[in-house]
Amino acid sequence: MDQKEICTPIPKLKDSELINELKEYGIFVSDASVNENCCLFEREPNEIHMLLGADIIGNLLIGDEVKHLKGGLVAVNTHLGWTVMGKMEKERHSNVLLSLHVSDNCIKDLWSLDVLGIKDPFEKKTRIELEEAAKDHFARHVTRDADGRYVVSLPWIQGHPFLSNCRNLAERRLKNCVRSLERSQNLGKYEAVFHSWQNEDIIEEVQNVADKKNEHYLPHHPVYKDNSTTKIRPVFDGSAKEKNSSINECLEKGPNMVELIPTIVNKFRLRKFGITADIEKAFLQIGLQEKDGPFLRILWWENGDKEKTKIYQHKRVVFGITSSPFLLGATLEYHLKQVSEHLQLTAQKLLESFYVDNCLTSVDNAEDIERFMLESKEILSLAKFNLRGWVHTGVSEAEKGTLLEKEKKVPVLGLIWKPDKDTSVNWEENSKINEIPVTKRKILSAVHRIFDPIGFTCPVTLEPKILLQECWKLGVSWDTELPLSISRKFERWKEHLKCLNNLEIPRCISKELSPNSDLSLHVFCDASKAAYASCVFSRTEVGGAITCQLVQARARVASIKPITIPRLELLACTIGSRFINTTKIDLGLENVPIYCWSDSVNALCWIKRKENWGTFVNNRVQEIRRLTNPEDWKHIPGILNPADLPSRGYGVVELIASLWWEGPSWLNKPREEWLLSEACPDRAIIDSERKRTVASTINHEPKEMDYLSEISSFKKIIRVTVWIYRFYHNLRKQRNDRDFGELITQETDAAERKVLKIVQNQSFSNDTKSLVSQMQTLVDSDGIIRIKSKIIMRKDVESIRYPIVLPSRHPIVTKMIIQKHIEILHAGVQTVMSALRENYWILKSRKTVRRVLSECIICKRFTVKPLTTLSPPLPEDRVREAQIFEITGVDLCGPLFLRDRTKSWIVLFTCAVFRAVHLELVTSLSTESFILALRRFISRRGRPFTIYSDNGKNLVGTSNELKNIDWKKVKDYGSLKKINWKLNPPSSPWWGGSGNGL
Repeated sequence: MDQKEICTPIPKLKDSELINELKEYGIFVSDASVNENCCLFEREPNEIHMLLGADIIGNLLIGDEVKHLKGGLVAVNTHLGWTVMGKMEKERHSNVLLSLHVSDNCIKDLWSLDVLGIKDPFEKKTRIELEEAAKDHFARHVTRDADGRYVVSLPWIQGHPFLSNCRNLAERRLKNCVRSLERSQNLGKYEAVFHSWQNEDIIEEVQNVADKKNEHYLPHHPVYKDNSTTKIRPVFDGSAKEKNSSINECLEKGPNMVELIPTIVNKFRLRKFGITADIEKAFLQIGLQEKDGPFLRILWWENGDKEKTKIYQHKRVVFGITSSPFLLGATLEYHLKQVSEHLQLTAQKLLESFYVDNCLTSVDNAEDIERFMLESKEILSLAKFNLRGWVHTGVSEAEKGTLLEKEKKVPVLGLIWKPDKDTSVNWEENSKINEIPVTKRKILSAVHRIFDPIGFTCPVTLEPKILLQECWKLGVSWDTELPLSISRKFERWKEHLKCLNNLEIPRCISKELSPNSDLSLHVFCDASKAAYASCVFSRTEVGGAITCQLVQARARVASIKPITIPRLELLACTIGSRFINTTKIDLGLENVPIYCWSDSVNALCWIKRKENWGTFVNNRVQEIRRLTNPEDWKHIPGILNPADLPSRGYGVVELIASLWWEGPSWLNKPREEWLLSEACPDRAIIDSERKRTVASTINHEPKEMDYLSEISSFKKIIRVTVWIYRFYHNLRKQRNDRDFGELITQETDAAERKVLKIVQNQSFSNDTKSLVSQMQTLVDSDGIIRIKSKIIMRKDVESIRYPIVLPSRHPIVTKMIIQKHIEILHAGVQTVMSALRENYWILKSRKTVRRVLSECIICKRFTVKPLTTLSPPLPEDRVREAQIFEITGVDLCGPLFLRDRTKSWIVLFTCAVFRAVHLELVTSLSTESFILALRRFISRRGRPFTIYSDNGKNLVGTSNELKNIDWKKVKDYGSLKKINWKLNPPSSPWWGGSGNGL
């Protein structure tokens, strides 16, 4: 109950429709607003006077008279007057979020186009289990209705998150949708689509909503498409959500049932006659189970009137749901596998020719066109799919059978196909590229505008990709104007790009393809510092006539991380082997001979030799040998390699005039005339990639008593040595003469000398001994090196006059320093050095001791933490209640030099409680002068009770003069006047701070 406010502010009742409605009943509400803030009886805005609970409100009601108002409110009469009850309708606000986040997804999409058909096959293995599970769910739930239409079930995620109905969101989006349609004057056309769907049983109207929990509403908006038979159509947003998950997050996406675009395009280009068609309203031809309908509801306002809200429910698969492409692809595959035996060839061709609802394929002759069209319509009509919009080479048929115009252009998966000429055009829209100023974002946008899934223009599009990589190296932002060197290259590339507008490429790979033709595939690989690339050509020989045609090509920008040219050449061979393998499978030409060409003798040597190469080379060679035969790899001179164009980049004008489209000229000759060359690889480069075997030889030379260094402390080292020597001597003595008592000093001293001698023998080599010999050393009777100190004439013990020389970095010396450091209670460097110098002379002693002490954990614990002092409380004389100057501090400062060249001093009196200051001037430091000053102070300020002063020893610069003051006499004078005089302790600057600070 510590909450101050337990209810929301009082809703304001202005002169609105509600007030007018109450006035019609003759009711005047007492708390209606007089102004915008306060009601009649409020002193402050939103003031609440009393809270009435449910146990009291019943006693206040009068009679049964209740007035039901609009909006769900009711007016009731009480002893306190009429009052309005119910829930007020709140205003709904749409939040607009402006995000300036720049997504890198478009960059990933750009690079993903470069790996179509050459992607590592190992990446597909992780999706197999998920794909099989989704297909199994589809097979268990797919059925057919009485008309033969397929009915499927939405693949809900098991245990999916809570799905709210999103009705409020759908209403807000519908309001914006209707407003937009009214502005564009398309409201009637958009509404006609829903009426058409209702007549076709695609949607149904819901009259009564029984269960509001098990329903979901999809927002929708119009999409305009001028080149389609349906100019305007609704698109549904399955990713829309309020607080909980969207319906797309509750459904399995399913496996990708769509072939790659290059695969479909290659099959479309394989044979002499190309054919295209599409399924009319493909998604809307698949039914949904009744239990899924409530989750696919939509709202619509009849004639744009909010009061005429209609609820529709989908009965077919909805475009905009994440699982819809899978359901369409799986339904087509399921149906095409169920056809009768005499239609299986056409069904198999259809199965390999669909990209979503678009059908692209090719046949060998005109008779096959008619047969394919008739059988395809028959097959798909059994599942209520209408295959329409047939266009084929030489003849273009509209829905009514009329011929298309001669120059009709047909869009084919992003390409432009001219059926009358049987050619393809890719670049008609490039004239729209106008990017000034040049930025990284605009370069990326320009590259994306060239949609080339089969890589015909990869020599041209390589240059802006390289420029984009240079922008990345420079670290510029997306909208920063690029340096002149980059912008000029881009402008030159953009101007030359216009030359591609009139370029037309033959659709058919080989018009002479037949069982009697000699067909082979050739892949060329090359690399440079900027990129690596591969391209595939087809070579067809029929009756001595040879034709070559570019099938497809790929070029990838080299990594920013530097890679050697031979390794890049091997990468080009790797994508070339993937490329030729993918092309064979796409075209169904698994049995045709293939030839792999590269101008890198080093890469060819790695491929053909089955040796133990390094990891980088070995992994790629293994993949190349798995996908291709090493004998198929041949050498070609670099000047004749067509893959040199996409690996280095080529100008548009030069590319049009080059042999890029038909391959090298020597490929049009018989095999006997091919220019096969042999070249010797660089043995140094080849050997640099061999897997090296490293043999490590550890030669351990046992050192004398090396085990002593493993003992934890110097004291233990000495004790262990003593016990060893005692054991050794006891073995040589008779049983009765053996020593079994405690260790004695003579034994420990002898053992210490033995250990130090071992340390000197291990540390001082011949060179070191010569250095030690320059230090005026001598060797004692035990063979220990000692140094002659400067106090050898002193009558003292030998260890002080002739200390033992020890190295600086021996583990035993380190342990000895640690022990001495602990013995003298963790003293500092200088103290430890002095203690050690009594017996030992350690080389570089200061540096050595400092290094050892810096590793002491106990010292670190105290040195790292700064010394802190607690501030004591003020003494009683500073805080007790007193009169001004009742407690006084006295100090002198000076001398001051006056104009008449005489000296004077200032006597400073300060109040210890109120910090008041009184100054007196004296002409000498005599006791009499000070007493006179004290009298003048007492006469003016009153007699103090306690006086604090220095005793003369801590005054800076005037200590000699202050000695002349008879402080005893001053104190005696104070005692007579009943003044308690307290002298600060000598040499204590922290005393008397109240006066010294002034």
